[in-house]
Amino acid sequence: MSAIHLTENERLKALARFGYSQIEARFLTIAALHSGYFLRRQAEEFLHRNSDSSAPDMIEKVFRNNHATAVAYDRNTHLYHLCTRPFYAALGEEDNRNRRVRECSTIKNKLMALDFVLAQKDVRFLATECEKMLHFTGTLGVTESCLPCRTYSSAKAPPTKRYFVEKYPIFLPSTGDNFDSVSFCFIDEGLTTPCHFETFLGHYARLFSALSRFHLIYVAARTSPFRWAESTFQEHRMRHQSDRPDDLWIWRLTAYFALRQRYDDRDFDGLDRAKLRELRNGRIEFSHPRYAALYEVWKTGGDMAVRQVLTPKSPNQLPQTISFSTYLLEHNYDFLGSLTSI
Repeated sequence: MSAIHLTENERLKALARFGYSQIEARFLTIAALHSGYFLRRQAEEFLHRNSDSSAPDMIEKVFRNNHATAVAYDRNTHLYHLCTRPFYAALGEEDNRNRRVRECSTIKNKLMALDFVLAQKDVRFLATECEKMLHFTGTLGVTESCLPCRTYSSAKAPPTKRYFVEKYPIFLPSTGDNFDSVSFCFIDEGLTTPCHFETFLGHYARLFSALSRFHLIYVAARTSPFRWAESTFQEHRMRHQSDRPDDLWIWRLTAYFALRQRYDDRDFDGLDRAKLRELRNGRIEFSHPRYAALYEVWKTGGDMAVRQVLTPKSPNQLPQTISFSTYLLEHNYDFLGSLTSI
């Protein structure tokens, strides 16, 4: 993965070198990282709401820089695709999959995701795979094995793991210290069935189980699937309430605690280079403050005490805070064709 973690300001400065104003760069960054595609109405609404910039002027710059292609549909609707490597390289995302040409159903899904993102205020989106990985494994201390992952094989290269490949919006509150309050979205472009939604829930099940709280938002352009979507979510939640954390992960955690105590007690006998490397990796993997509390539990009660805290339904484990809601997009995407399945 050739992605580079850039801040928002770094991305805006990079796009400014192509002649975009700050507000134009903000819109194009959002459109590129959350969709890859955008419509003129989306650009006009965002620019009008935030500045006096003109969507036609911005689009003219986009084509002057060879950063996008366009397709004309009926009713004078133009679809723009940000697809060139230099543009995404400026964002630190040279190989972002949003550069790829997609079929109509996927394009509709991405335009809906962009409409949802543009409508939100006072939240902070985790727009890239890198940002999501840093938040869940770094800030929240979730192990990488719990993240939704797909492995891609190639005859010319070793298998590659990619995370959060659906690219559905994930966001946090923009202020406050409730960094563990995560909101996930599922985008229904009109082809979703209970089976598809169930597949998504299964793909994210281990991550959901690892979080102390989360909110799931079902986004659609029609209300008909909302009732069964909530029912499907609640049924999935009931089935997975008894899931146990990964035994191998608990073993790694307690093994790290044992190494850490030996090091803290200055018992260096047997702490060779391999053990010290294992200790260093453990300090990185288990750096979240909650592991400091678990370390104190382990020093008092050993492995079994830690397992009791981490095992669901243990009297010592904090209950999860889980919520579900629906979101109706009141936009027309019919120019891409009818995609209803239920």
